[in-house]
Amino acid sequence: MVLYPLTLSEDGYSIKQRLSSDGYNSSESVCNTSIFSSLKHQTMLQTKSNICFLVFVFILFLAGCNEAPTATSEESTGDTIPVATTHDVNPIPEYDPAMDSYMIGGKAVKKLGDTLGIKMYEFTAKPGESFALHTHPDHTAYVLQGGKAALFIKAAGRTDTLDFPTGMALISGPLSDSGRNIGKTTIKMVVTDIYRPRSK
Repeated sequence: MVLYPLTLSEDGYSIKQRLSSDGYNSSESVCNTSIFSSLKHQTMLQTKSNICFLVFVFILFLAGCNEAPTATSEESTGDTIPVATTHDVNPIPEYDPAMDSYMIGGKAVKKLGDTLGIKMYEFTAKPGESFALHTHPDHTAYVLQGGKAALFIKAAGRTDTLDFPTGMALISGPLSDSGRNIGKTTIKMVVTDIYRPRSK
């Protein structure tokens, strides 16, 4: 008996059978469609297992990347970007609670909220009104009604004339200031003072 190799047909599912030159059908020897389909099924299962394994390894790799410790500046020996340290920058001025704007603002201040170390209030200055020297911690301000003011900032040591247009927002660190509304409109701002601990 002569065995000839089996090949897949163009549709990929049936087996082409070759006949020997003497007319002997080689499918009688080994070829059986059920054997081929069994092999095909096993190959597909093995492929699925391999893909699942690769996906699992990839997920472990990603999880490992997220949990990898980062090098500190002392451990790092490669190129680094220079970072400002406390020695390179001016210290933030101290906040003086005895001059708290929220406490000494009087009738110009309307409390909106006071919780979690944050005080929010509406500040109003009518034309010609002055506001005494006071201190802010870190703070923000949003101008509800704009106007013009002469503002003295203690750290700068001078008075500047500033326009506060409606919709303007300010974010600032601690400072002490005083001023006067020199415009013809009432200035209204929502001020948020943020009280947070400072390292000494």
